[in-house]
Amino acid sequence: MRALLLLSITLLAAPVQAGPAPTAQSLLEQHAQALGPIGPIQSRRIHMRIVGMAPFDIPLMIEARRPNLIRKEVTLQDKVQVTAFDGKQAWKTDPFVAGGATPSRPPAEEERPLLTEADFDGALIQPAAKGIKVAYLGPAVVDGKAMQTLRLTQPNGDDATVWLDTSSMLEYKRTQLGPVMGQMKPLDIFTSDYRVIDGVRVPHRIDIGLSGSKERMSILVDKVEFNARIDGARFAKPATK
Repeated sequence: MRALLLLSITLLAAPVQAGPAPTAQSLLEQHAQALGPIGPIQSRRIHMRIVGMAPFDIPLMIEARRPNLIRKEVTLQDKVQVTAFDGKQAWKTDPFVAGGATPSRPPAEEERPLLTEADFDGALIQPAAKGIKVAYLGPAVVDGKAMQTLRLTQPNGDDATVWLDTSSMLEYKRTQLGPVMGQMKPLDIFTSDYRVIDGVRVPHRIDIGLSGSKERMSILVDKVEFNARIDGARFAKPATK
């Protein structure tokens, strides 16, 4: 009995061997594994609703194809605003402004985030191959949850801070500059309600607001289609008459 007691005391007194400290690369690998097999996905079509911007829900549809084609449609009062990138140039049609029916280049504050969003897999998947720098900023607590923090720097110099939920290794919060009333301001973007679609975890709720503000609009996902048939012409800038 005395020997067992001494052994117990020895075990309790022994130093706890900590695991290897996280690195940016190890966190990226865990995040990719948590997301699931996104490599086989060549295209997607997502139907959503914007809630909190108006007294009614605003339909939003995003189509995308590898490597960086994207088309966004916002429907309001039976009119459709289109913003797209064809792999070389961004373009936009806006029926809510004079002359907006003619496709034109979006203003810079809209174009820069669109080009970032056009990255099919997102900045956290193989960032080095895209010229994106990733730095590990350490652990943090956000909304009472343990997080790991990363800083992303795009080739154009744009920065974003990303918090990964330690329990799931999925993105929980991102802070980056975004267009607000014609000006670039820091935004907090929260992603939640992850659901598995074809083996891949997809957030079905995105809450966006000015950094530090409790007032946010929400984007709710209604339908996700992977490997949807999307004609390449959908992303091409329409010819002007």
